[in-house]
Amino acid sequence: MDTIHHIHAQRVAFTPAHVQLACDGVYLALPLTRTSVGIWSIQNITCKPVELVGHSKILTSLAFGHISAPKLLVSAAEDYVIVWNIQQARQQFEKGEKTRGRVIGTTLGYVQYCSFNPTDSLVAACVGYNIIILNALVERQIAVLEGHNGAVTAAEFCPHYTSTLVSISEDRTFKVWNLEDLTLVYQSPILTASPFLSLSMCVDQPYTAIGAADGVVRIFDLTDDNGFRCLHQIDVGPVTISSRPTWKQQDKNSTCTTDTQDNLDDMVETGYSVLSLYYMSNTQEMTSRQSSAVPRNLPFLREKSGVVSDLLKSSPMLMVGTTAGLLQINAQTMELCSFVDFQEPMKCINNIDSDTQLLNAAGSIIFGQGTGNKMWCIIGSPFQNIVHILEWNVSSKTKPTHTPSRSDISTRSENVRGKRNTSVSDLEAGMARVDVPSRAESSQNCDEITVLSKASLLEDSPLRSELLPKQKDTKETKPKGNTSPRKGGILDNQPLTFKTKVKSSGYSTPPRMTMFQPQTSKSTTKSRTPTRSGVRQVKTAVSREYPMSSNPPVNINMKIEVAERPTAVNCLKVSDGGHNVACALANKSALVFTLPMSNKGSTAYTGHNHIVTGIGWSHCGSKFITSSDDKTASMWIKGRSEPVLTFDRMKKNTASVGAEGNSGFSKEVQNGQFYFMDKFILLCSGNSMFMYKYYLDPSKNEIQRYLTQSRYKLVQQWQMESQQLVAMSAVNSFLSYIVLCGCSNKSIEVYDMNVGQRVRKMTDVHTRPVHALCQNEGSQFVSHQSGAYDLFVSAAAGDCIKLWDLRTNRCIRRYEGHLNRVHPCGVSFSPCGRFLATGSEDKCVYLFDIRSGTYLHKLQGHCDVVSDVSFHPLYPQLFTASLDGRIIMYNNR
Repeated sequence: MDTIHHIHAQRVAFTPAHVQLACDGVYLALPLTRTSVGIWSIQNITCKPVELVGHSKILTSLAFGHISAPKLLVSAAEDYVIVWNIQQARQQFEKGEKTRGRVIGTTLGYVQYCSFNPTDSLVAACVGYNIIILNALVERQIAVLEGHNGAVTAAEFCPHYTSTLVSISEDRTFKVWNLEDLTLVYQSPILTASPFLSLSMCVDQPYTAIGAADGVVRIFDLTDDNGFRCLHQIDVGPVTISSRPTWKQQDKNSTCTTDTQDNLDDMVETGYSVLSLYYMSNTQEMTSRQSSAVPRNLPFLREKSGVVSDLLKSSPMLMVGTTAGLLQINAQTMELCSFVDFQEPMKCINNIDSDTQLLNAAGSIIFGQGTGNKMWCIIGSPFQNIVHILEWNVSSKTKPTHTPSRSDISTRSENVRGKRNTSVSDLEAGMARVDVPSRAESSQNCDEITVLSKASLLEDSPLRSELLPKQKDTKETKPKGNTSPRKGGILDNQPLTFKTKVKSSGYSTPPRMTMFQPQTSKSTTKSRTPTRSGVRQVKTAVSREYPMSSNPPVNINMKIEVAERPTAVNCLKVSDGGHNVACALANKSALVFTLPMSNKGSTAYTGHNHIVTGIGWSHCGSKFITSSDDKTASMWIKGRSEPVLTFDRMKKNTASVGAEGNSGFSKEVQNGQFYFMDKFILLCSGNSMFMYKYYLDPSKNEIQRYLTQSRYKLVQQWQMESQQLVAMSAVNSFLSYIVLCGCSNKSIEVYDMNVGQRVRKMTDVHTRPVHALCQNEGSQFVSHQSGAYDLFVSAAAGDCIKLWDLRTNRCIRRYEGHLNRVHPCGVSFSPCGRFLATGSEDKCVYLFDIRSGTYLHKLQGHCDVVSDVSFHPLYPQLFTASLDGRIIMYNNR
């Protein structure tokens, strides 16, 4: 748990509410007098500070440089802008000499904000409506940037593009400047009704965070050719302050039952303006943990540097300082990790008079990162001439000590960044919680849950169940009674041809024109060994691999209409071998295309009485299963017009309807797929998940084609705690015990089929029910490191796409930018595991790099909502389907 302590309360010359203070984790710069600056060592805050004297008017802003040697400080007032060398000033102060700084600006006006560029060679000073760029070495103005219609509140240089400057203003806009050629790169529209107050640059990625007076933090992408789009938007929410005594205040964890008018009159809400933002990087912590970690897997399964290692790195934290409290937000997932309320007493270390300190509110806030996970928070009081120094030790496990009331942060889940086998505990209300039954340890043999399990099948495991064909009696018995081929005889049920095939007379064949043809070629003896051509073809098929370093498919290669009239495509799947594409249609049928696709190379499979909602291929590629709203599911063999097996009853298909409770499904069959390498069938109907074992009879009766000897039987049924099961995902290309289920109560339940029970429950994963779950299972033409198979994504309408790590049960990435409000849009991993594709309601397909939080490409070509997407397992191709009945194939050429 995070620990925050009040270290010291330093008195300053005037109220620091509207002054830019400075702290870099080593030094602290505050106004010692109205015109002089005091430099403290943050570790020895009670020692005598170094006094910098050089101004004649009241100080307005202070800022440290980025380079540690020499460490520079810029101080600004209405008379001068001075750059100080901290090491040199300390030596002069210790010798009793007068400290001297370098004046770089004179009588510029009221400087509200100052900042250095990454090389400490330039200084940006915000004066009124303009930004003045000063040379940090000599007194010279390089440029004056104008264009804002309000006072410029902050300006920062981008660490990734050293010549890029971002400025914010009270006119509710931000601008991006290029100082290399002195041009305006981008000017945003008015984004909010409240002025922008704070700005911070991300060190790990070219992102910028902007805080407004209405409590909203917006994250923008500064990458070239991305249009400076908004990636995330967070509302930190207000905090309620009570004027009543402590014994009369309502418990924050309890719900209010009766409120009188007198009690409501005592309740007020503080302002929640975002005063400060800071990106905290955990690179050092991650490096030390990786160096001390002991590899647990085999050498060929150890994690190497790549996509998965980049994803599992500790996420940078976004520190948010508001007038009512401090927040720590995961910069990758935008989840609230910790919250400090200024209304709660804070433990005080160096205060002799009291053990606790109450801040009430903040007028100005500045952050400084120390060594490890230590953060220094400098809080300027809005009413007193006091600056509070807080020490915040951010632990690897973060959870909020108190959740703000009425907080609008959309997604809150745990942030576990320790070892992978760390046990997960329940979080407080408003955060994602996890329930892990104790029996899970018997299957996984460890605390973690993985797709590639190390445990063997249990003796009573449901996965040992199988349905064997009935053994026929092979004893020869002499027939009794009438043996003539009439009704009642033994030949009553024989095919039309009783013996062998009748040889053709040859009258229909043309006569041979060549009676004799001598053999002039040299005779060769036929070898009994098979030819090498067949072996070569097998080796070629096996040696084919997916190009791991290929570019994403972004070019349209083919467009196909699935029907003469516009027909919605609800689901689209490519077979594991990459030979066929199947789609579920709204016209009660399924369509299978043979690759390469063409309108003439498709086969329609009809038999359902309602919309076909889902479709799934077997691992062998010769069978597929369809689910429909007619409360049935059908298994088809490719090339046959009738289903080989129909799942219309809950227990089995060998008994009469209603016998032993063997009734039909009460609700629509939403999802159906093969599982455990085609050994079982998983179906979802209502709030239940069914696992069936089945047997397919290879014989075929040409006379009574409607009769089938194929059978299925229920192995086990699991009932969810929600009203409906809306999504399901299970790996079928290799043996895995894990099945993921998305429920209508906004939760994801993880089942271990080896044990036959739920092993984990993740609640409040999205703001709305999950409509899509997809696991990163690669394909049979590519292999990944073991950690890659534990990644899966979830999507919900009206929310973003989240990438989860099954082992640590935490969200590690968040993808936004696509439009998904009403219709369920499918998601799919590329076989290489580098890209994620999703449909959208704006008639486009979005391709994400899973290591970043923004999309790479926005593919156009559809005329309606893109309902589903699927990658080819062997080639870098992407198949997409829309509600207007169009399928488009994209490739990378």
